[in-house]
Amino acid sequence: MIAITPEAILLILFGSVIVFLLLVMKIMHTRIYQLLEEVDKISGKMNLTSNEIEQLTKNVEEFKTKRI
Repeated sequence: MIAITPEAILLILFGSVIVFLLLVMKIMHTRIYQLLEEVDKISGKMNLTSNEIEQLTKNVEEFKTKRI
């Protein structure tokens, strides 16, 4: 019969904890890249919006100068 020593139990326990933490890191890594892609999409929309605001401001200034 094989006797399981406390060292063997700790080795198995710590090994399984390390594998679990590696899986958690992989999930977090994947989620971070998903969020970065979403931020890139949103920043593109924000640039478009800021350009639209600048154009609107120019149009308002032109309108003000033409009315005076």
